Amino acid sequence: MLPHKLVPEGILPKSATIDTKLVVISHDCDLVNSSFSAEPFFEVFVARPKEKAARNSLLFNSRNPRKIQFFAEESGERRLYEISVHEKYRLDRKILENGTRDKSIEISRQDILILAKWAMRRYHRPSLPTAFQNRIPSAVQNKLRKKLDSEGEDVSDIYMRLDTAEELDDAKAYRIILRVVVPPEACEDVDREKRALGIVSEIRKLLAQCSGISVEDADVASESDITMQDLRNPNMIRWDFEYLSPEEQGTQE
Repeated sequence: MLPHKLVPEGILPKSATIDTKLVVISHDCDLVNSSFSAEPFFEVFVARPKEKAARNSLLFNSRNPRKIQFFAEESGERRLYEISVHEKYRLDRKILENGTRDKSIEISRQDILILAKWAMRRYHRPSLPTAFQNRIPSAVQNKLRKKLDSEGEDVSDIYMRLDTAEELDDAKAYRIILRVVVPPEACEDVDREKRALGIVSEIRKLLAQCSGISVEDADVASESDITMQDLRNPNMIRWDFEYLSPEEQGTQE
């Protein structure tokens, strides 16, 4: 976290008030590079404090490509913050010579990795065929979103393997295989695994209501079970949680 006092006046917009936090987004080596000509700048995201009641499960674990929520330890208190991908600013790296990080707040190592993953997703995320997306009515999306919001805390990803990425006409169905991905420890806990299986069951039930979509197989998978070969399969697509988010958070292109 970058202290506001290190940022020259007028560099950041007035909306980045003192109660916001400035999260430095950089590779460690770039941040401490000895050459200012090689690495003249670094970037920060503006993290805005939120009431705990504003917690949204669909904004955790890098599920939404435009917004993310996370908890940080601030002065001994656990506080909720939210970042928008559109509030990213480039700063002169030389200002880092004038002070040290904000030591009043800490982000866990796990959340640091999640934030890095989220920042990367802005530029690297697959898209689903429009014809497929159009077959899932808003009523089904809303029910699935509510299920994930209420019981999907452990869900890190949903992967979908389509039999084709082509735009099919209405007479042809998309055949899909689904994997609801959770951390290994969730698979070792009976209650958490049961909750994840409930999400799988709900997805199958809801997609069965969608004309032109056939779920061939669906199951829970541990993060340790997803292989590089799976991820390199062009038909294995990460089902973007933003597509299932409320309208005010945007829709997937």
